[in-house]
Amino acid sequence: MIKITICEDEIEMRLLIENYIKNILDEENIEYELSKYCSGEELLEANLKDVDILLLDIKMDNINGMDVARKIREYGNKMEIIFITSLIDYVQDGYEVKAYRYLLKPINFEELKKHLLTCIKEIKLSKHNYIIIKNKSNTYKINSNEITYIEVQKKDMLIHTINKNFQVKYSLEKVEKDLNIDTFVRCHKSFIVNLSYVENIKSNIAILESGEEVAVSRYRYKDIKTKFLKFLGDSIC
Repeated sequence: MIKITICEDEIEMRLLIENYIKNILDEENIEYELSKYCSGEELLEANLKDVDILLLDIKMDNINGMDVARKIREYGNKMEIIFITSLIDYVQDGYEVKAYRYLLKPINFEELKKHLLTCIKEIKLSKHNYIIIKNKSNTYKINSNEITYIEVQKKDMLIHTINKNFQVKYSLEKVEKDLNIDTFVRCHKSFIVNLSYVENIKSNIAILESGEEVAVSRYRYKDIKTKFLKFLGDSIC
């Protein structure tokens, strides 16, 4: 089940997007749940916890779509956001909120279909993206998308996730082989960080959305910065 939400203040455009989505997903036999909102305020009052994809108009009255997206990210929601806009001016702001794509008005059916189906495919893959860590008598199945960073503390490895931490006897080299190289980077001899949770990278630290800081070694900095910018760019183009 894929849960999709539309937030668009123009009723004709909202109905058009709704019909397009229904046609696309019905044709592909994809099970879905679709909800609609006509303002940013109405959207922010709703329960968005389980939403997978949000199609969000940028130019709306009172509170615009970009500000709505910022608030959603402040709440820690990781839903994919596809902006619907007649303006290209906000592309740089999209990096801040990790937008998945921009679709320009008037909406082209084939463009929407291509990006929507690709997004759904990636979401389905991510929901089943686990690593298995065997530690003495325990075996842990960990969703790699929920891992924020991994560190070595003395002889133990500490896996930080959005919900809890796992302390195990394991090596960074072994776990690194099981992680997505486009998302996880070795930023220090003792740290691996998930770029999905990085807010900024400075000369010697990566600052996470949670405010936590992860060490970045001097000789890895340039490479990590390049990978981070590419990661952000891939989420926009």
